[in-house]
Amino acid sequence: MTSGESFYGGIPVFRGFTSLMDPALYAPLPDDWSIGVADIVDSTKAIAAQRYKAVNMAGAAVIAAVTNALQGREFPFVFGGDGASFAVAPGDLDAARDALAATATWVREDLDLRMRVALVPVSAIRARGLDVRVARFGPSANLSYAMFSGGGLAFADAAMKRGEFAVAEAPAGTQPDLSGLSCRFETMPASRG
Repeated sequence: MTSGESFYGGIPVFRGFTSLMDPALYAPLPDDWSIGVADIVDSTKAIAAQRYKAVNMAGAAVIAAVTNALQGREFPFVFGGDGASFAVAPGDLDAARDALAATATWVREDLDLRMRVALVPVSAIRARGLDVRVARFGPSANLSYAMFSGGGLAFADAAMKRGEFAVAEAPAGTQPDLSGLSCRFETMPASRG
């Protein structure tokens, strides 16, 4: 199985949304890749306390920090609202780890939230009988989204929540590179009162 930075960029983009469930469109991630996961602890309570903007900003910050750490190289990721999941090649693992650690510190210090972060080897996921496969859905000519299948992301998220494969926070005061991150929340008035 091909590894390296060019793997994700080599996956063809599919356009038809109805094809989303076609397993032939999903390529297995190389065994030496890793899955990064991040999640805000007690996000439901934070959202109930009207902190949804901070929760969403924290999740988006993971993607921005990893994107910047990888110097713009393509990698598959998904935004989860209160966190994010992504896959990285072995050559990008240290940069992704540093970005996750710095983001967790920034989230605690600047947003007053706690973020768990972990890096789970794809080989560890497969050892449990699961897989991580990725496809690229392109709703338009200049945009594509990663789609994952195989149960590996759900395993990685659950393992992180159990404290497995944890990435420790960076030292106090460490700032991730969040260049390009913006918040475009606008108040939407209620239409029926």
